[in-house]
Amino acid sequence: MTAIPAGLEVTGALEVVASRPWPGSAVAVSPDGAWAAVALPGRVMVARLPGLDDEREIAVADVRSLVALDEGRLALAPRRGLLVIDDPAGMPRVGVRARGPGRLVLAAGPGGLLAAVGDRAALPRATVIARSDHGRRRDWTAAVEAASAAAWIDGGDLVVAAGEDLVLVRDGAERARAQSPLGQAITGVASIPGGVAIAGAGDRAVLHTVVPGASRPSLAVPPGAGRVLAVAGGILVACTRSLGERVSVHRLPSGEAVGMLRGVSAAAPAPAALVATGREGTVVGVAG
Repeated sequence: MTAIPAGLEVTGALEVVASRPWPGSAVAVSPDGAWAAVALPGRVMVARLPGLDDEREIAVADVRSLVALDEGRLALAPRRGLLVIDDPAGMPRVGVRARGPGRLVLAAGPGGLLAAVGDRAALPRATVIARSDHGRRRDWTAAVEAASAAAWIDGGDLVVAAGEDLVLVRDGAERARAQSPLGQAITGVASIPGGVAIAGAGDRAVLHTVVPGASRPSLAVPPGAGRVLAVAGGILVACTRSLGERVSVHRLPSGEAVGMLRGVSAAAPAPAALVATGREGTVVGVAG
């Protein structure tokens, strides 16, 4: 068993199998679970899983959001920009470089889809940019007022968190809008089978199905700002940067609590594990 970094607390049915002294601000895992990327001050580290071995360093600063588009592409959001890195775990090279409307929050979808939600300091709105990574092009943009995050759902539609509303966007046009059951601004959203998981600054995350009249179960999660939600391999992680940096881990679709990590603020689940990072370092964990 790998030693747990000092200052990191792990509770529940979680076991740490690898660790590195990397105090990261964001993390992404490839869909096949082969590699992970961790955003550090002034660089992004890419390492093979499960041991965080065979490290590669990408020199890019101030990255707050990153996602793996597929097994061979990594999207990064440095300040006021967007990069797509080809072969990040092998011979990293820039595949796409673009300017962004303020700080971007990224979301990956099936088939190499990428959504970038950007804030503008001068306007109370955001631009949602949908890109087909295979086509290397911008497919469409849509202005969604108060947008903060987005997630792809079945059929290539995009669900955008906009204040207390969920907005369905298709091909650049708003198709539907509904108030969320949270009763507060949505700050994190992730795709789940048949809908999305949403959370705000409070202590509940809601599994919001797109089926009208269906039940929408809620999960107990750590409250706080800087919310990140991520789903993969039947696992949901709910992360927060405030109140001591915590990540809670749940099984889907039951919502069963698996465990919690204190001292990390971002996590990304993989098919057989999860990778978490924060002020106490970076770890790979598995659920018992």
